[in-house]
Amino acid sequence: MTDRVSRIEKDWKKLVPRGDTESVGVATRCRLLTEHFFQASQNSLANFDLVTYEWEVLAMLLRRGAPHQASAGVIARETGRSSASITHRLDKLGERGLVKRVTSKEDGRLVMAQLTAKGKKLAQKAVRPRLEAASDIVSNLKKSERKQLNALLGKMLVGVDPDGATDV
Repeated sequence: MTDRVSRIEKDWKKLVPRGDTESVGVATRCRLLTEHFFQASQNSLANFDLVTYEWEVLAMLLRRGAPHQASAGVIARETGRSSASITHRLDKLGERGLVKRVTSKEDGRLVMAQLTAKGKKLAQKAVRPRLEAASDIVSNLKKSERKQLNALLGKMLVGVDPDGATDV
C-alpha cells in the first residue's frame, strides 16, 4: 500500500537508516485519521446543533442506561478528558437543558450529571448519523480487518494508558 505517509517513511529511512520509521508511520497515520474522524464527527453532529465535545458527554450518559447519570469524575475518566473540562462541558450542556445535576441516591454528598428528557432524545437522534460517519471512514476495510485493527489499536492504547483498561 502506498499513501502519502509512505513517502515520509522513506524520507526518514534515508536520514536514519536504522531508525524505527514504521512507528513514525503509525503515529502519522493515526494523527491524520484522527483528523478525518473528528471532521466526520463534527459534520454528522452539525444537524443536531452539537459539537464533538458535547456529544462525548451525551453519548457516555446515554450508553450507561437509565437513569443516564454519572459523576463528573467518571465522565472524565471514560472520555479521557480533564475534570475541569468536563465541568465546563456540563455547565454548557446544562444551559441548553440537555443535562442536569442531581444528588446521588447512594451518596448524598455526590453530585451526578444526568441526561434530561431533551438531552436523551437529542442523543438518541444523533447516534445513527454519528455511527455512520465513523463507518464511512473505515468502509474500505473488511469486517475482519476492522476487528483486527480495533484490537491492535486497543492493545496500543492499553500500552500508553494502562489505567484506562479498567476504568470503564
